[in-house]
Amino acid sequence: MIDKNAVFDLIGASGALWCRTDMDAMDLADAVQFVNARHLPVMSVAPNMIQTVWAWLESSNVKIMTRFYLEGKKITESAISDVAVQVNTALRQGAHGAQIFLTCAMLKDLVEQIYVVRDDLFFNKDLIIGFDIGDVGPFDWTDIFANLRKINACAVVVAFTCDTGDKSDFVGRIYGMLNAWNAENKFDLHFAFGPNLLRIEQAQRLVERLQPELKNKLRFWINV
Repeated sequence: MIDKNAVFDLIGASGALWCRTDMDAMDLADAVQFVNARHLPVMSVAPNMIQTVWAWLESSNVKIMTRFYLEGKKITESAISDVAVQVNTALRQGAHGAQIFLTCAMLKDLVEQIYVVRDDLFFNKDLIIGFDIGDVGPFDWTDIFANLRKINACAVVVAFTCDTGDKSDFVGRIYGMLNAWNAENKFDLHFAFGPNLLRIEQAQRLVERLQPELKNKLRFWINV
């Protein structure tokens, strides 16, 4: 079993807690206690957990993020409207922002549909866009970053859901993303690899080598 304290000791101030969707009230209480004990600045929960967690963190400085998943290659205006309503509800219930995960192919549609209302919907709140890096090609990042700038994203979060160990081109994919990064990107860089110490260390080393200015803009989401 992974020692979650060892993981958070490694990543230090860049750490954040990712709560699983199957956690009950007792699990959530333990998670909040852990966040407070480690002085973590932010945690991520499913939308149906926001009100429970917010009641415990209302008087603290811990930010509550919630997450949404869009599936497929195309996104309809109706789907965007539904997500906007859900995000608005989450923010009103105490969330500080939303993490929206989608495929690379869907990003342009999302931006075209939501960028006009972005500042109203996320006024003083965080909009974070997430991808599975295994689904992103090395030449996709230029367009992705341009769209993230257009929608004024606060961060991009990169997951890696199909890790096959040495058979995975993990290092190459992270390298490709960081190599495409440019000074116009004002958003932060987040990783969601779980308590995978190897992948965390590899990502840290690549950032330090290729984009050292991002060192203070990193966040590692750990689901333990």
